[in-house]
Amino acid sequence: MTHLDLIGRIIAALFDFILPVIVGIILAYIMDPPIRAVERKLNQRSVKHPRGKAIAIVIAIILVSLGLLVVAVVPQVVSSMVQFSTSKTSYHGELQQFVDQVAHHHVNMKSVFSTIDKTLDKMQNQVKNQFLLTTKSNGRHILNFAVDFILAIYFLVDKRRVQRSARNWFKLSMRDSTYQKFSAGWKRCDRIFIKYLICEVIDALIVGGVNAGFMLVCGMDYVPMISVVVGLTNLVPTFGPIIGAVVGAFVLMINNPLHALLFLAFTGLLQTVDGYLIKPKLYGDTLGVPGLLILIAVIIGGRVFGVLGMLFAIPVMAILDILNHETFMPFLKRKKIERESRTKKKKPGSEIETDALDLLLSLQEQEKNSD
Repeated sequence: MTHLDLIGRIIAALFDFILPVIVGIILAYIMDPPIRAVERKLNQRSVKHPRGKAIAIVIAIILVSLGLLVVAVVPQVVSSMVQFSTSKTSYHGELQQFVDQVAHHHVNMKSVFSTIDKTLDKMQNQVKNQFLLTTKSNGRHILNFAVDFILAIYFLVDKRRVQRSARNWFKLSMRDSTYQKFSAGWKRCDRIFIKYLICEVIDALIVGGVNAGFMLVCGMDYVPMISVVVGLTNLVPTFGPIIGAVVGAFVLMINNPLHALLFLAFTGLLQTVDGYLIKPKLYGDTLGVPGLLILIAVIIGGRVFGVLGMLFAIPVMAILDILNHETFMPFLKRKKIERESRTKKKKPGSEIETDALDLLLSLQEQEKNSD
């Protein structure tokens, strides 16, 4: 107890050593569903080496998508930053005119403009400092991601061998009945995670696409950049849509405050439709987790594991909720029945209570023998 800080540092050091392997396994797990889908198509066409070709096709699609994402977003980010730094106060006239039209009389906005300019200066300096810090460590991050990606490819190639080794290890270390229960639970957890990831990606594409269509119809600027930001932030539960709306409105406000207001109004409508119509249709009854538990899971996951923790908080909470209702609660009920039965047996009671206790003990003995 007096050396918990030392134990924590040792655990953190060990975790840093095995972190690339963990990230590689996570990347392989995320890429495996589309690879399996492509592999099934190749098997139907009797293509040789379907697994390797499926891996190559999916990796090529991922790399091309990342390249298109960079080409679509980075130039507009640079353009918006340059425009913001060169014409930071050019929006004063448009914003003043907009406020006067809404209020139907002239409103003195000098103090408001001064406060906004100071806030924007602080934000600009923070962005510059953060950009410089990330630029210095970009090489290390790129190298780490390359190592993780290569490990993920090896895991995907040797997937069946790794699964066979893990299956044999669990079979030898557990009783047959325990292994069957563990295997069934693992398959159920796997279905929850895979369906959650697929539905999240589809939902992000739908939200980003609808947002892009709305911005194009309204003639707004920075359509690719803002739509990509809205789609990506939509992956993060609860807080992601709010971040995407704030970022998009901030970028649009520099050029046209009316577009920013229209964007915020449409984002609120889109998130309402997404939350009450699109997501229930996609997820179905797979993730029946109460809203309070989702909020708690997102907060804890974000504080402990960052963005990835927020992303995987919902399926993890869904699995914990299933374990609670199907394993832990029945266990507590059995223990309560045993305690009450022992208490009644110690006290002078009827023969019916003794017979019920004997029946319960005999059933438990049969379960142990069957195990």
